[in-house]
Amino acid sequence: MCEPSACAAADAGCARIYWRYLPAAASHGEQHRAGRLLLCDALRCAEGEVLLRPNGKPYVPGKPEFSLSHTRGLVMLALRVNGGAIGCDVERLDRRIWNPEAILRKLSPAPEERALSLLQLWVCREAAYKSGLEHPLIRFLAAPEGYVAAAAFER
Repeated sequence: MCEPSACAAADAGCARIYWRYLPAAASHGEQHRAGRLLLCDALRCAEGEVLLRPNGKPYVPGKPEFSLSHTRGLVMLALRVNGGAIGCDVERLDRRIWNPEAILRKLSPAPEERALSLLQLWVCREAAYKSGLEHPLIRFLAAPEGYVAAAAFER
């Protein structure tokens, strides 16, 4: 059974955040399946109940809105408790970003802060995109050590 590892409050409700560690060598397909299993555990549903919207985002009829994200070694589920859209993203702090210099110079003048700044921007952008909202409320989440995570909520 899943237990939420954190609760991120937003003005219009609350989300439960669930994490599941994976072997670092897990394939993309294994990460994807682990996300579905985490979702089914949290929602108490069968894997076959998870359907896809036309845009590819999964949903479970009659269940709260949710968002899934995965990266090497970790799967994240953000489950909206009080209704409304939600999106989430998680990345490893050691993820390599290719050709980030132009963005990084604008985000952070100190070279040692640049990689973290870009990952923070990236998880915010991904969470906002996954929420499907035009102007979501975005919050950084307390993520397991070595990871950065964010969730986007309906205001």
